[in-house]
Amino acid sequence: MKGFYFNLLAQPRYLLWVRAAVLLLGGAALAAVIAYGQWVLHPQLTTQRDLVQAEVARLRMPAPTSALKPADLAQAWQRARNVSVQLSLPWQRFFVALGAASNSGDVAFISIEPDPLKGHVVLMAEGRNLEAMLKFVADMQNSTDFSEVVLQSHTIVKNVPEKPVRFRVSATWRTTE
Repeated sequence: MKGFYFNLLAQPRYLLWVRAAVLLLGGAALAAVIAYGQWVLHPQLTTQRDLVQAEVARLRMPAPTSALKPADLAQAWQRARNVSVQLSLPWQRFFVALGAASNSGDVAFISIEPDPLKGHVVLMAEGRNLEAMLKFVADMQNSTDFSEVVLQSHTIVKNVPEKPVRFRVSATWRTTE
């Protein structure tokens, strides 16, 4: 008897065509991904790379040096120190003490010229009469916030019917607590 040969693993012919179609579709998909990378992603990545390289180059540059000369820098430092000193002075206490000295309401200030670095102040004021001026000067002399209070000058304003007295006072004021 002749032997039989059974090929149980034999594949149908259409399976060969399916495999070829899948292989062609995979190749087409690969080509599409490569084309997308070249025409879309590559320019974006190139732009990003250029930005990063420019930033790295900027960061590697030496730090800019000061354009100020040492003398100018010292002057700027001194001005900043003076401003800091002036801001830290007890201005509120200064004005409260002036207000207390002129409490009667008979004296009005024309100008106040403080020199906080020297602790000196020059006041121009106007009083209703000589008594108001003398009381103001005495109140400043009795104040604990002022010392060396000196009446520098006074003038009676004759062209005004009330005849007020304009006067100038200099004093040293306490700038520390």
